Amino acid sequence: MATDLRSKLKKLGVQQGARHIAAPPRLRRRTGLEGLIDGEIIETDFGHTFVHTERYAPDYVHGGHALAEALGQSGAVAARLAEADGELDLTRAVFIDTETTGLAGGTGTYAFVIGLGAFEADRTFRVRQYFLRTPDEEAAMLNHLAETLDGYDALVSFNGRGFDLPLLTTRFTLARLFPRILTAPHLDLLLPARRLWRGRLASCSLSSLEDHILGVRRDQADIDGALIPQLYIDYVRTGDASEMPRVLYHNAVDILSMVTLAAHLIRLFDRAAEADRAPGDLLALGRWHAARDQIEQAEAYFRQAIDLADDAETHHAAALQLATLYKQLQRRAEAVPLWQAVADAPEISAIDACVELAKYFEWHGRDLPHALHWTEHALTLAGQLPPGFERDEMQAALEHRRQRLIRKSAIE
Repeated sequence: MATDLRSKLKKLGVQQGARHIAAPPRLRRRTGLEGLIDGEIIETDFGHTFVHTERYAPDYVHGGHALAEALGQSGAVAARLAEADGELDLTRAVFIDTETTGLAGGTGTYAFVIGLGAFEADRTFRVRQYFLRTPDEEAAMLNHLAETLDGYDALVSFNGRGFDLPLLTTRFTLARLFPRILTAPHLDLLLPARRLWRGRLASCSLSSLEDHILGVRRDQADIDGALIPQLYIDYVRTGDASEMPRVLYHNAVDILSMVTLAAHLIRLFDRAAEADRAPGDLLALGRWHAARDQIEQAEAYFRQAIDLADDAETHHAAALQLATLYKQLQRRAEAVPLWQAVADAPEISAIDACVELAKYFEWHGRDLPHALHWTEHALTLAGQLPPGFERDEMQAALEHRRQRLIRKSAIE
């Protein structure tokens, strides 16, 4: 090649050889599941399924309590919370939690992580997590899962009645499987948790109970549950499992928190237990028993809440609940001092007590001056409500009662 031509090509950026050509950017390496998570690949008649297992010693502390403390709780109380007969033995129960491809349910929703927790003979708590590496492995996973579940006598879940069990029932039905465990006694911890803490907590989600009741603190490995469905979809599409350990961590902590929550709830509902109960818990327990017409227990819990309450709100709520119970039992004379204790307080909640006193003295005490007094006191309290429809309606009803009492008093 002539020197002048080589010189011209060099000026145009053309160079001889390949050593000056830059390498293309390296693609991000995809990380497979087996390289990140220890697990067993189990062969079944329907293919393979992947299971990750962790074991926790009996004295492993989660939320301030050792896991094995759950085994010392009353089986009779556990059965009562599950609305089952006899006893619910936690040594024969399986704790279950799922991670799914969506919240809508139905035949298009897969459970791609199914976590099972159970106590073993040595009181070790074992968590097994079935992971659906591809949708094609669902038949193998469900068949092995059904066989495993039928080794237990009861289920424990958190919102399992509303979500996990209906979803699993659908997947099992589509696979023509009908495991016995789906009709076994089922302790759904969300139901008693709501009974106890609804109204006191902004939310009764498991994460809220971990923060406010159980003292569980998750580490940075955790992930927001709302992100999990999309992360799995991304995993199936790309094969990159780098986020899946966080998903399994989230699922495992859910199961451990269920064990701690189960022990805590059973202790609270067990009258024979010596656990300290907060006045708010006693009030909620009273409501629980009153709703089931368990009068003796409800009365005892309301009384304890009144005696131990260190704030006016809880004290007045317990007094009103007990007074309502006495009214239903036709024991109105016993309700009067309870209504009076609340009605003399400056809180707006005293309006209900004033109205009940007005009704009592008008129709049972036959004391119209006292009925009128409590009606007028309720009117005064109603005037302190913020302007609006509620205040207008309440004042109109109370004024109507006042005018009627005035007319009755004039006749008598």
